[in-house]
Amino acid sequence: MAMLRSVNGLPHHGCGELGRVAHGALAGPSESAGWPRLFLGYNTLPDPPFPLVGYLQYELAPPAGELDLPALLRTMAESMRAQPVPPETAFDESRRRVATAMRVDAMVLVAPAPALAPAEGQAAWRPPAHREGPRRPAAAHRDGAWEPAAALAVDREGAQVLLVAGRSAEGGRIGPRQSAGRADPALAGLLGEVLDAQFAWTKAAFAL
Repeated sequence: MAMLRSVNGLPHHGCGELGRVAHGALAGPSESAGWPRLFLGYNTLPDPPFPLVGYLQYELAPPAGELDLPALLRTMAESMRAQPVPPETAFDESRRRVATAMRVDAMVLVAPAPALAPAEGQAAWRPPAHREGPRRPAAAHRDGAWEPAAALAVDREGAQVLLVAGRSAEGGRIGPRQSAGRADPALAGLLGEVLDAQFAWTKAAFAL
């Protein structure tokens, strides 16, 4: 079961709580080994209902890795919009209290860097073969040693953050740090649609 993680003490990259959530999603432990990864960000906007900012990994269905990112996000937004609102009896009082305190304000997409930050250039990310040895996919997903990753975060007010992380040509860790470029506006827009659909469903389901 996914755990809510606090962003207290994490770097904000000059982007406030949205930057902290993006940093946590990119640098923190993951509930799954594959790409892409999706995270919900809570209470990142001003006047949060409760003074705790955190993020939670969103469970993606197994076929998610087989779709390109635009198709995945379109499918998710459509699925969330079509999701029926459960009856009032579906949630107990403790679950309702949590929903009231933890407002869905942001969403973070984590994927291989070329998909989100192609302007970074791949030469600087290649680990030296003599130091890294043969590629092992399980290890790659576990410690990020082989494939640089990026995190695109958006909030409900239209702000966005793009962070990148990986290893340098010398084998040292880099990041997370802000990308020199910006994410594809279409991709950021689709992620925003998923966030809006998630927020609308949560608001309706818990009568917030």
